[in-house]
Amino acid sequence: MYKNIIKPILFLLTPDFTHKLTIFCGRLAQAFPPIRWAIRKLWSFQDKSLQQEIDGVVFNNPIGLSAGFDKNVQLSPLMEDVGFGFASGGSVTMEPRSGNMRPWFHRLPNTKSVVVYAGMPNYGLEKISDYIELNRHKVKSMPTVVSVAVIADKSTKDEFGPVVPEEYIIRDVKKAVSYIVDNSLASVIEINISCPNAGKEPFIYADTLETLLSELDSVERNVPFWVKMPHLYDLKQFNSLLKVIVEHNIQGVTVANLIKDREKVDLKDPLTDDIRGGLSGEPTRAHSLELIKHTYKNYGDKLTIIGVGGVFSAEDAYAKIKAGASLVGLITGLFFEGPHLIGRMNRELSRLLKNDGFSSISEAIGADFNKKQKKSKKL
Repeated sequence: MYKNIIKPILFLLTPDFTHKLTIFCGRLAQAFPPIRWAIRKLWSFQDKSLQQEIDGVVFNNPIGLSAGFDKNVQLSPLMEDVGFGFASGGSVTMEPRSGNMRPWFHRLPNTKSVVVYAGMPNYGLEKISDYIELNRHKVKSMPTVVSVAVIADKSTKDEFGPVVPEEYIIRDVKKAVSYIVDNSLASVIEINISCPNAGKEPFIYADTLETLLSELDSVERNVPFWVKMPHLYDLKQFNSLLKVIVEHNIQGVTVANLIKDREKVDLKDPLTDDIRGGLSGEPTRAHSLELIKHTYKNYGDKLTIIGVGGVFSAEDAYAKIKAGASLVGLITGLFFEGPHLIGRMNRELSRLLKNDGFSSISEAIGADFNKKQKKSKKL
């Protein structure tokens, strides 16, 4: 039904309007218990073989919503109903942020990608906390991940202009992280150092990342922290970031964000330079898998890996899991395949596990390697 009726209609609309419409309809749907019940019955699939506990957090299945879709953390109940094992909201900032000039999104249907140029728009943590509190009792067990954008707040930018000193960006990020921790707004906090559409990315270098994480180490917390990694083709630079991360109180890495370098992409749609933004979906799939393998091979005993990029099927997710990812995130696959994708993926994942002789998803993590790494780093 989605592919034959709903998707063709949605793809006639602008992607920005489609995003607004989806958020509106989602909030409306989750307000009515009978609709939520029907969604769970139609789409959700859970199996004990898919459940795992990671850094003290229980995930009923490994498939999660990546940050970037539910920008204000408004749809957690619906995401649980659809069948997600976790849902990431944001990326957020302490103060409200309007983002870039629209359009924020541009579809590449033949490439199976979306060009994203949103610029971290969100209502600010004080208002977002109201949504989280409103929905808290409606979410039974699904962990909520709140992604924090490593960028300066509006008042800080107004004070310093376009070039904000790094110590003031760190101050704003620390304030946001502390607010989330103090108000128990998240099961996991993701530190998004890769904000390709919000100006420069000063913290994707080892020395500046060291300064940022050293400051965040001083934040008392009882939840895991993840770092969202940039999609780098320079493996030496990527590895230099991992070396810094494992020396700090960080439990996981999200690998990896949007692709900025279009020369690396096999485009099957016209894309002119005036359409700005990073690419999601299929163009990210193969190289994100290589980055996951590299991360697991070198740091699988110290970091939980959340694999994202080009996930459209259970086979795509399973490839990331066998490469070393404990969890898998997606957004673009949801746009192209529809909300029933999540339950279908989990059902097929449980079958793939059984076919390979695994009794649980944790046994399949890193199966591409001869011996599985045992994670030793604790909170």
